[in-house]
Amino acid sequence: MNSSVDFAPKQLKLPDRKEISLCEAVTAFVFGKANTMIREMIDGEATNEENSAKAKDLTERLHSAAYAGRIKFRGLKNGDNPADGHKVIDPLYFSEPRGLRWASDEIWVRDLSPRHPKFKSQPPFTMDWRDVHLDREDFEALLQAMGVSVVQSLDADAPGKLKTSRTGGPGRPTSKHFVLKKARRRLDAGDYPSKLSVFSRELADALRNEEPDAAPMTAKTVANAIRKLWNEHQKPPKPAGSS
Repeated sequence: MNSSVDFAPKQLKLPDRKEISLCEAVTAFVFGKANTMIREMIDGEATNEENSAKAKDLTERLHSAAYAGRIKFRGLKNGDNPADGHKVIDPLYFSEPRGLRWASDEIWVRDLSPRHPKFKSQPPFTMDWRDVHLDREDFEALLQAMGVSVVQSLDADAPGKLKTSRTGGPGRPTSKHFVLKKARRRLDAGDYPSKLSVFSRELADALRNEEPDAAPMTAKTVANAIRKLWNEHQKPPKPAGSS
């Protein structure tokens, strides 16, 4: 089999921030540009044989680099409260095989707990880390060692140049204010579907199409961001004269 250098893009674009998601890293390598909406892409595009081979090659390299301490991973330990913040994943954690479920920013491990009788052969896997991110500079160094260069993003604050929304915490950009503004406008106008999941997907699509250089958001993340607004608009109006 050819090495990844033979079929990887010679240049690619990465989000201009300190940390990028596992999904962004893999999609940038496979498609040349980071995309967190991988599950919403055209059927087959993300899973054809060539793209699957690229993704597999990169995740194996990422696993080895993480174990060697050349790439720092962060994530939320399964069951942890997101408010407690993301934790650095110890390099020794990668001394054993881990499943990098890059499309969903998750790391899975083999479940060695006592098996139910129906699991007689290979033990199943369980999610161990979620919302997994990695250090952008470390990833860029890995790519350069593979002969792949990264196109530098332009200054986000300069007029007419690329922009990445930075209203989140350090190294954690977000486009929350974009979707909140659009959601509020549509909710106030009564222009929204009957299900939050459908509305969230529409807003995620609108963000991707109307603000292509802003930090993308998945439909699930959008739903979490607008849930309070959504619930407020689902309450029936108070009867006239009530306090």
